[in-house]
Amino acid sequence: MTLPGATVELTFAPVRAGDDGELVHDWMNRSHVVPWWQLGVPLEEIRGYLAGLTHLRPWLVSAHGTPFGYVETYEVAADPLAAYYPAQAGDQGFHLLVGPLSMIGTGVPRLMGRAVLAWLLNRGERAVCEPDVRNGRMLAYCDRLGLSSLGEVDLPEKRAAVLACTRAEFDARWPGDRAAVSAVASAGGAS
Repeated sequence: MTLPGATVELTFAPVRAGDDGELVHDWMNRSHVVPWWQLGVPLEEIRGYLAGLTHLRPWLVSAHGTPFGYVETYEVAADPLAAYYPAQAGDQGFHLLVGPLSMIGTGVPRLMGRAVLAWLLNRGERAVCEPDVRNGRMLAYCDRLGLSSLGEVDLPEKRAAVLACTRAEFDARWPGDRAAVSAVASAGGAS
């Protein structure tokens, strides 16, 4: 898919634990990822993690055919996060990371975030994420995408900032993105 105003083509493909495990393992063990994901573990543990996901849907994101991002999407009602903030029916959640440091600052990760939010907001009225409050890079990233704070919560593994974006807020900031993602999904593409 290509979002309005962008020249980069993004593809989202479901992660396959066997085929994609080595790449996800590599990224999870990078110094800019380990503190936030806490999955700097051996390859077989990553494959087990990926194979064992139930309510989280893992995606591998590529730009012009080159993988650079990992995303997990989920319905908040099925996640423990729902107990920690005033969740609304239909809230959609996400986690994401950029593997190669060379991609950070290129603008491509922001396109990934826009596509993820567009996809989620085509399914619910609000999208949320819960980065660690110490992760300044992720907090700034989410701010640039248009998410705003719902407050901080103490989760079992971290103090988190619960951030959200409504469909109306997203559409005002990124007009046309939801339609572009919907068109790809309707055509049978991985969105």
